[in-house]
Formats: sequence, structure tokens, C-alpha cells
Amino acid sequence: MFDMIKIGKNIAKLRKEKGMTQMEVADRMGVSYQAISNWERGETMPDISKLPDLANIFEVSIDQILDNQKGTNMVKTIINNNTSEFLQKNEVSIEEFSSVAPILKTEQADEVFDHLKSKFNMKEIVSLAPFVSTGIIDEYAKRAYETESLSELKSLAPFMSDEVIDECARKSFEAEGIDSLKTLAPFMSDEAIDECARKAFEAEGPDALKSIAPFMADETIDECARKACESGGIDSLKSLAPFMSDEVIDECARKAYEKEGIDSLKSLAPFMSDEAIDECARKAYEKEGIDSLKSLAPFMSDEAIDECARKAYEAEGIAALSSIAPFMSKKAIEECARKAFEKGGFGTLKPIAPFLDEDIIEKWIRAGLEHTS
Repeated sequence: MFDMIKIGKNIAKLRKEKGMTQMEVADRMGVSYQAISNWERGETMPDISKLPDLANIFEVSIDQILDNQKGTNMVKTIINNNTSEFLQKNEVSIEEFSSVAPILKTEQADEVFDHLKSKFNMKEIVSLAPFVSTGIIDEYAKRAYETESLSELKSLAPFMSDEVIDECARKSFEAEGIDSLKTLAPFMSDEAIDECARKAFEAEGPDALKSIAPFMADETIDECARKACESGGIDSLKSLAPFMSDEVIDECARKAYEKEGIDSLKSLAPFMSDEAIDECARKAYEKEGIDSLKSLAPFMSDEAIDECARKAYEAEGIAALSSIAPFMSKKAIEECARKAFEKGGFGTLKPIAPFLDEDIIEKWIRAGLEHTS
């Protein structure tokens, strides 16, 4: 690459020798003064088409502006539209092309690239990709895929066309399966992703979609999830759950509860809505009692937990709350505990004692609430 800092210093030196301001140079060249400032600070370089203008303004050669660095002869030749002749008569190195590529127009870079293409390796292609056309990149990418693998195209993918990315991805999927698409998935079209995902799901089931799920369309994920739930039950959704819509998660969860009961929801509970969890939990409590809520309690709302706990206390006493106590609100625990204490004394609190504040119990004792049996 050209030493932009050194070239910037040259431009600043030549401008000052001419007694010109950045604004004056900018006006003569038809660019902003900020562009001149960026050149002089070495942050950017003048476009190749601007070098002759700059040389004329400063009354120097292009060699002087570029400090006779490697690639200067190529730049001068390209400016004079003699690129083909230069390439035929001179041995151009990859290093030399790399140094001038950032200031070339795309069609100019393409011409040099086409002349040198047999010499490039993938790393060099990637470094030059921003400067050549998509057509050139696509041509190279197709050849690289045929001789290497899809993963080799990852660094080149941002510069490839959507059509060629999808073409290579489809071929890789047919030959190696869905996991081969991991590296290229962020660059594939939604259509190609979903097409491959559906085929993989039909052939291998929902677990095959783990690597591709973050890139699938919401509708396609939900479509596959519904099918998986129908054929394999709710546990088959573990790998897809983080990507499913709330609506379909709850839909599958409700169906699973009706068929298999509350314990079947363990794997999906972290992804269910509060409303669906509480709905299933309340039904389970009414059918099977408070102990049936153990698996779902960490995900239930405080309101639903306390509601079921109060009912269980009234129906079965304080001992029934031992499994649910860790999830009850402080207010609900103390309410039930106080009632139990008033009825049966200190000994009745043993099942939930670890969840009561000592000062609360002492307060009750001091108030004379303890009964002697």
C-alpha cells in the first residue's frame, strides 16, 4: 500500500510552497477543503483521476506527489489509458497492485486483477475485494467453492452478489447438509435460508435447524415448530424455542399441557408468556393440587403463586406450602404463617420456618399469640 502519511506530507509541503490554502486548492480541484485536509493528514488518498490536476496545480510530476513509491509507474500508465500495454510489457507484482488498488476506479482495478488473477490466493483476494467489481469477485468465488469449500468464502461473502452466495449455499447444502451453511448464513437471502431449512427439517427434524435458526424467517420457524410439536411433542422444540414467536410457543405449550400435564412444560417454560404459564398452573392446581406446581413455580407470576398457595393453605394447612414456599411473596407467607401460628402455635410453622423472618416470629410471641397445647 502507498504510505498515505508520507504522501499527505508531500501534498501539504507542495501546497505551502505554492502559498495556497487548503480552500484554494479545493476550489481549483472541485472538491471540499475537508478532502484536502484528509489527504494531508494521511487519512485518505486522492482518487487516481485527481492526481493529474494536483500535479498541474503544484507544477510537479505525479512521481513527486507519490514520492516515487512502488506502484507509481502503474498509476501513471493507467492515467494515460495505457493499462493493457503496460501489463503486457511489465511484470506486475501482487504487492504493486495492492498498493495502487485503493485509488483506482473499479474498471481499472478489474483490468489489472484479470491480468493477475491466476496468481492470487484467498487472503490476497479478500484484501482487494473492496476495489474490484462484484462480477470479478463472483467469478473467483465460484471457482474457489468448486476447489475448496463453502467456509472458505466467509471472508469474501460481503463482496459477493446475493445470487452467487445463494447458488454456492444451495450446492453446499445438497452435498454436505445444513450445518455447512453456518459460515455463509448471515449473507444468504431469506428465500434460500428458508428453502434449505425446510428441506433439512423434513429430512432430519427440528434439531437440524440449530445452526441456521437465527437466520430463518419467523414464519418458517413457527411453521417447522408446529409440525415438530405435532409429531414429536413439546420436548422436540428445545432447540427452536429461543427463535419461536410468543404466540406459537404458548399455542404448543397449551396443547402439551392438555395432553401430557404440567410437567411436560419444563423445557418450554422459560419461553412461555406469563399469561400462558399462569393459566396452565391454575388448571394444574385445581386438578392435582399444589405439589403439581413445583416444576413451573419458578416461572409463575407472584400473583398466581400466592393465589394457589392461599387456596392450598385453606384446604390442606400450612404443611401443604413447603414445596411452593420458596416462590411465595413475603406477604403471602407471613399471612398464612400467622393464621397457622394462631391456630396451632409455633410448632405448626416448621414446614415453612426457613422462609420466615425470625423477628416476625418473635414479634408474634411477644404479642402473646402463642397458644399452649
